[in-house]
Amino acid sequence: MKIENEGVCRFCLKTFSGSGMSRHLSSCKIKKEMDLQKTIKGKTKSDIFYIQVKGHKPYWLHLEMKGDKQLSHLDSFLRNIWLECCGHLSAFTCFGIRYESNPVEEAWECEPVKSMNISLKELFTAGNGFEYEYDYGSTTYLSGKIVGVRSGVLKENVKILARNNPPKYDCSVCNREASDYCVECEDFYCKECLNDHECEEEMSLPVVNSPRMGVCGYTGNFDTDKFRIP
Repeated sequence: MKIENEGVCRFCLKTFSGSGMSRHLSSCKIKKEMDLQKTIKGKTKSDIFYIQVKGHKPYWLHLEMKGDKQLSHLDSFLRNIWLECCGHLSAFTCFGIRYESNPVEEAWECEPVKSMNISLKELFTAGNGFEYEYDYGSTTYLSGKIVGVRSGVLKENVKILARNNPPKYDCSVCNREASDYCVECEDFYCKECLNDHECEEEMSLPVVNSPRMGVCGYTGNFDTDKFRIP
């Protein structure tokens, strides 16, 4: 089946591919107008980081985040929107250094390990990249890039600019849209066909818009600009 790799700009509501979205957001007139209006209101400007995060296809995110927020805050956001299931450990790798949610020096003797309590503006400049992993057993891998840094006003600590549209998978039996994924046979099923499926019910997980779909106990995803980080 063909899975589309497109999403909608949350400012002008136009559709672009994951790779084309960064080019669009850098020139989106409606976004620029909204950013300017916030600046005109006289609030104190700060560094705002534009971050692109990718999972395996077709999952991607474009977001803005205040530069004084830490890697731990970005970790918390990624867990909430894409990953959190059982409180697993996680880590960023930037410039050859691991930043872990619970750093243990002895566990990674071959590379430096630090805490995630470091701000984005201390660590990154435009063009820098990073790797991220959640759960060291059944690991979900992500990659990220700092697309740009601007000076302005951001009401939220983190704001979603665009996200891939929820992918649609075909039921392996009837070809209708699938609602569940069987982790035992690694295939997709609609509700009706799942009821007749030979695997146990607890072996199925819902189809959700996340690269963590079908892994461990992940059953949902989070998607709102109301998310608050400390």
